[in-house]
Amino acid sequence: MEVRQAAVFIVATPIGNLDDISVRALATLRNVDIIAAEDTRNTRKLLTHFGILGKELISYHDHGEEERASALVERISKEGLSLAVVSDAGTPCIADPGYRIVRNAKDHGIKVYPVPGPSALTSLISASGLPSNRFMFVGFLPTKSKDLKNEVLSWRPSRASIVFFSPTRRLEECFVSILDAYPNCKISIGRELTKLFEEIVTMSGVEALSWVQNHPILKGEAVVMVELGDDGESGPDVGEQSNEDLVIEAAKKGFAQGRTLKDLLKDLSGSGLARSDLYQLLLKVKSGN
Repeated sequence: MEVRQAAVFIVATPIGNLDDISVRALATLRNVDIIAAEDTRNTRKLLTHFGILGKELISYHDHGEEERASALVERISKEGLSLAVVSDAGTPCIADPGYRIVRNAKDHGIKVYPVPGPSALTSLISASGLPSNRFMFVGFLPTKSKDLKNEVLSWRPSRASIVFFSPTRRLEECFVSILDAYPNCKISIGRELTKLFEEIVTMSGVEALSWVQNHPILKGEAVVMVELGDDGESGPDVGEQSNEDLVIEAAKKGFAQGRTLKDLLKDLSGSGLARSDLYQLLLKVKSGN
């Protein structure tokens, strides 16, 4: 009786446009014994679209990942099975479940094969126009204000562009913290990448904050890239006057929506203006002068 050798394949799947799936990814998904998916419902739709039917599909996500990874690797090792790991979209193990399967597989001497392909991370980096010779990916940013501030400040020594994922509902909060620390930064935002309503915008940090505050529809998740810039009070691309113009525009809209002066003083603290100057400017806008 032939004893098959166990193997694990880390398979990248489309982040939006289904035509981005590779020939090798399809062949792998057709030939493996088991597919471990972050969400079996989403993966089943993908498999059905490409006519891949009858596969053993198991759920594999963050909850109880360590125990499930150990049991799964034990099984494929004992039975000589091949396993494909997929996430909901993009490349597994990048801010997604999967690395524990890889670690367990390597501990068991099982070969792990990457099947590269779509990634929101590399898609934005390639189209951002920001320096990409040195970058640092930091996953999702902390949700607590103090932790967020400390995370952002920790980027200073990196001398690299920073890339992170974020729910769109948190972009304003994140950008305010980033602007507090790096008033001359540039920010690139990617959302709905490879989809019909794809958006990729690159602008100064102040403009990015205004863009988020004024965007009519922001849903789902975004990938963001930040060029930190220097720490001076003004940068080559964003002068004091343009800062003031953007603050005035944002303040007018904020007051019209019922925001208080205190609210806007906090919201626009990352504008690059001194707090006293920002306060006086907001007073001027509020009075209509």
